[in-house]
Amino acid sequence: MKTLDNPSQTKPPALYALPDILSRGKFSKSHVYALIARGHFPKPCLVLGPRFTRWNAQEVDAWMLDPAAYVSAHATESMAG
Repeated sequence: MKTLDNPSQTKPPALYALPDILSRGKFSKSHVYALIARGHFPKPCLVLGPRFTRWNAQEVDAWMLDPAAYVSAHATESMAG
């Protein structure tokens, strides 16, 4: 059995809840979901019901830094698949 040398290196990815995203972006819940529907915002990575939805923090941070770059990078992925 393999053991981990440093358990702190295996942290799960950080997650954002919708209020975290809304406070950082200063936009509405409906706007976030409209962006998701158009493929212009990261999709939630964890949905455990209508009141528990989480986004990968790294993806959201990348979008916040440069939304246009995120959209163009992911538009080519959606066309390929």
